[in-house]
Amino acid sequence: MSGKARTGKSTLCRAIYDAAERVGWDVEIKPFAGPLKKYVAEQLGYTKENNPDQYRINCQRIGAEERSKDPDHWVKLWYQDMLLEFDAEMRESERPVLYLVDDVRYPNELKVLRDPRVNATILFIKHDSRAIEDPDGKWRTHESEQLANKYEQSEDSHLKNKIGYDFVIHNDKSEKEIQKWAQTFMEFLSSSDPCLCENCVANYEMREPDKDKLDKELRNFLDDLFGDDDETRNA
Repeated sequence: MSGKARTGKSTLCRAIYDAAERVGWDVEIKPFAGPLKKYVAEQLGYTKENNPDQYRINCQRIGAEERSKDPDHWVKLWYQDMLLEFDAEMRESERPVLYLVDDVRYPNELKVLRDPRVNATILFIKHDSRAIEDPDGKWRTHESEQLANKYEQSEDSHLKNKIGYDFVIHNDKSEKEIQKWAQTFMEFLSSSDPCLCENCVANYEMREPDKDKLDKELRNFLDDLFGDDDETRNA
């Protein structure tokens, strides 16, 4: 999942986590910032719980320092850790295994998620009409927010067709609606041949279906069923 900070990525991630556990999957949250957070906690003693301001400042500072030396430094650590752990779980687990990543912030992170060994479904989260905390905070200009700030204003079709997101989630819903969404999305993840009609995709994305797309799909269905004869179809 990617999107602007505090648009609900972690909330949606947790909802999918709970839904996956309920249907018997082995599931774990594996953020790209995991290796960085571990370093800041173990070497500097800062965590999001004990000192959130210093934690954020040092994560941003050290993250940027290492990326200036090697843009793929943190991505490589995440990838190595993910593959080693995933391979071990696949050998040992008798259940489906799902990793959730709730902090996709850089183009190289999007790139690694498209690796066939990762096999990711990539979501962009928009907050739509829901107000987000500290929308004009100076920290939102940090490089880690640039991709999301740019894409927040993009059309959904551009994000999916040009950037490579699988779904654009419109997260302005209640907690109850989010829980229902997570169950629906797990049905997508669980299916070997999920339905991608406009109505189902709209459910996956927590938005109203596009009536023009629905009409086009219906017409195409009728064309396939009855042929391209307008008179037969209208009858």
